[in-house]
Formats: sequence, C-alpha cells, structure tokens
Amino acid sequence: MDKRTVAVLGFGITGQAVLEFLLQREPNTPLVLFNDGEIGDAGKMRHFAERGVTFLTGAGRFAELAGCGRVIMSPGFDGRQPRFAALRRNGAEVISEIEFAFRQVRARVIAVSGSNGKSTTVSLIQHLLSGAGFKSRLAGNIGIPLIAEVSAIESGSLVVLELSSFQLEEIVRFRPEVAVLLNITPDHLDRYPSMAEYAAAKFNLFKNQQPGDWMVLNADDPLLADVGEKGRGRPLWFSSARPLSRGAFLRGGDIVLALEGGSESLSLRRNPLRGIHNLENIMAAALACRAVGMDVAGIESGLAGFRGLPHRMEPAGRVGRVEFINDSKATNVDAALKSVASIDGELVLILGGKDKGGDFAALREPLQQRARRVLLLGKAAPLIAAQLAALGERLEMVRDLGEAVARGHELLRESGGTVLLAPACASFDMFDNFEHRGDVFKQEVLRLRQREGSHGQT
Repeated sequence: MDKRTVAVLGFGITGQAVLEFLLQREPNTPLVLFNDGEIGDAGKMRHFAERGVTFLTGAGRFAELAGCGRVIMSPGFDGRQPRFAALRRNGAEVISEIEFAFRQVRARVIAVSGSNGKSTTVSLIQHLLSGAGFKSRLAGNIGIPLIAEVSAIESGSLVVLELSSFQLEEIVRFRPEVAVLLNITPDHLDRYPSMAEYAAAKFNLFKNQQPGDWMVLNADDPLLADVGEKGRGRPLWFSSARPLSRGAFLRGGDIVLALEGGSESLSLRRNPLRGIHNLENIMAAALACRAVGMDVAGIESGLAGFRGLPHRMEPAGRVGRVEFINDSKATNVDAALKSVASIDGELVLILGGKDKGGDFAALREPLQQRARRVLLLGKAAPLIAAQLAALGERLEMVRDLGEAVARGHELLRESGGTVLLAPACASFDMFDNFEHRGDVFKQEVLRLRQREGSHGQT
C-alpha cells in the first residue's frame, strides 16, 4: 500500500459519506475501506467495490493498512489504541471525519459539544438562524456527517455542528468561530479511563481558536473554569444559578443577555421547552446566535416556534391521570438527574440499559426525595439496584418497557403523576439505539391507552 492510498475506517453512515466524497473529488486516489467486523450489507459493499474501493474486513487485517498516506476515521474508532501507533510511525496522517470535512469548506462554524443537551442546542440554533434568514446547515453527531453536506455549503455561510468527544479526538486544524461547551459530566467512561481524558477530548473544541473567536461556556460547571481562563477565544458564560457580568443568566421570567454595549432581555413567556437544563440550552443557543450577528427579537420570535426533539423530555401521552414522558436520550446519570428535577408531583422513574461507567449512587438522594417507585430493567439493573439499595422497597425489577409502562400506570392511577423514562444508560442491550427505545416506550403507552379506553392527548 503506497502513500497515495487513503484508508477510510468504518462502513456506517460516516464512512460511506467519506467514500462518496473521495470518489467524486479524488477519482484517481486509491481507496481502502477497513471495518473491524464483517459487513452485513452486501449490496452497498458491492456498490463501492465496483467503483474501485478495496475492502478489508476483520480486526486481523488492520496491519494491511501499513504504508497508506491518510487515515480518515469514523467516530467509533479510537485513535489512541496501540494499533494506530504503527500507522503514524510509517507517516500516515490519522484524522477524524470532522477534521477532513472541515478542510473542504469555507464557512463560518458554530460547534456545540457537551455531555448533555447537544442535539437540542444545535437544533435550536439552526432553527433560530434559518428563521432569521441566515444561510446555514446542520450536521455532525446529530446524524448528518459533515462531509455529506460539503457540496451544499456556500462559502461564507454558517455550519452548525453537534460534536461528540469521539469526533473531537483526532482534529488538527478544526477551528470553530463559535465553540459552545454545555457541560462535562461522567459519560463514556467505558471508553475513557478517566474523567480527565474525557474532558481533554471535549476541550479540543477550543484548541485552534484565535482571539477573534467566541467560547460559550457553562459558568455553573467547575470543570470549565480553566477553559475560560486559558482559552484564546473570547468567553461568554451562561448560568441558571446566578447573575453574570458577561453572558446570559435568568432573572424572573426572562433571560438577560449581558454583552458589549449593555444588557438585553429575552422573554421566556412563549418558551416551549421543559426543565432547567433546557433553559441552559436556550441561553447557550442565544449567545451563539448573538455572536454571529442575530438580534434578540429574532431569537425570541424563533424560540416560540421551536418544538424540541423527539426522545428529549417528549410528552408520550396521558392515560387517565398519569402523564408519560419520554427522555430516552438521557443516557447518562447527569442527564437523568436533570430530567428528574424537571418533574413536579408524584414520580415513577424507569432506569436501566447498558452501563456506561456512570455512578448511579448520585441518583440516591434525589430519588429518595422525589420518586414513589424506581423501575429497573436491562443489563445494568442489578448494578443500579446495588448502588441504590438505600431506596429499599421503592426499587422494583421489570422485564421490559411494556411491563414498566403498565406498572407505572398502576402505581399512579389513583393519585396521578408522571412516569418518566430517563434510563441513565445506553440502549444497546435491548434496542438498536435510544430512538428505538423511545419509540417502543411510546408504542407501549399507546397500547395502554387503547386497553384503558382513554381519550387523553398524545
């Protein structure tokens, strides 16, 4: 394999988008697709093989990539693994798809990362910008690879990116004009050996910024204090807990934006989003939009028309006096904590799935105060039960979401209240992804309504 060869790692949506781009833009470049496992879609594989792509499948064939000049990784690959060291020693440039795609565009970039709230925040930013007439595209971890959007991105327009820590690991030149870091809480500790390494990946968001760029940061997150002091961009802070001299904070029923030249008020009277964590997302989005030139009136008008995203504190229906909330995207402990804090009244919480290395003990005190019952399911259920043993008889094992929905309704039928799906875990033990989990939850609520003969709103 010679230095002209480009190796694309991963045959998911990102890898296929990179291959399409290279086949169109660099038709004479030798291309190799490597995948750790066998590829199930023979049709798609044949589609690329007939166009000259060489396939290497199975972890044992990774060594055959030696000698290639560029390696472009899908987010599932971990460039810190020892097997990548040999590639680098042989002179290969190992980069993420985000880094590769960034080199192809001449647009202004707003990039958002954080343990929780990324998808809601980028979707809100895109909604606000497009409503105000800005030319902008949404891409990244939201499900649209940036490389797939390159041909549609006009020079000088805006690109709004949701970025995971995985996507930020192998960047070289990537530089957002506005970099938003919402929070850093324990997550993906099945990939990172420590919180420090996880945070370091997130901090790559700021690594190439210059003094004219903007950093939007959560003033209530102690892990972000040093970023604001050491970063080269101009910091704008947001807080749901206290007033700030510069940035965004809550006052009464409004958000105050304290920026250069004075302060402005953003009314929340028509805010459609539920929970304090969503107020933080709104503040971050507002600051990002102001940083690229949008006015407060446009932000306020656009916010009223935003409807949020599926599986994020999404109303899933009402059966009698019981409301069901689908927050399947709450895939770590901190997200579940914020979801619980958003619920008033009687609560039944559904927890469990595939453990990501979180500390479920952090849920103990809030659930002692707020939850009538905690229903546990999935592979992590025994671990969660052990860490929440102090809840005693309030812990209950269930087989699946169907049983959880029915049991939650049974517990709250007389008093009324909320059954909240906020699993604090990944979904892959029982479902394809968090969307699949949330859809099954909503289907089970619908089945319950039909059995109960309810005519409540869905």
